Amino acid sequence: MLDIKNFERSPLAKLKKLKVGDKIELLTFKRDRKVVIIKMAEHSVNVLQDGFEIKEYIDLSEPELMKLLHQLRKIEFPRSHKFFMEIIPANR
Repeated sequence: MLDIKNFERSPLAKLKKLKVGDKIELLTFKRDRKVVIIKMAEHSVNVLQDGFEIKEYIDLSEPELMKLLHQLRKIEFPRSHKFFMEIIPANR
């Protein structure tokens, strides 16, 4: 579990170390809502929002991802103080 203050920074730091096709899942404490970040290319990601709203954001750069994560934190994790972050390899 991670502190919600690191919601934008923690995934970006992990994303730089991942291979193309790997995923990062950001989940609420109850694990009923999530945001999935999929690394598509070296500097491009797709984001799936699965919670209050279900949306897909395609071909985002790092600054766009940072801004989107800030918005999604307010929508999907409004009263959360902690969140889960799971790394899912591409071959799974």
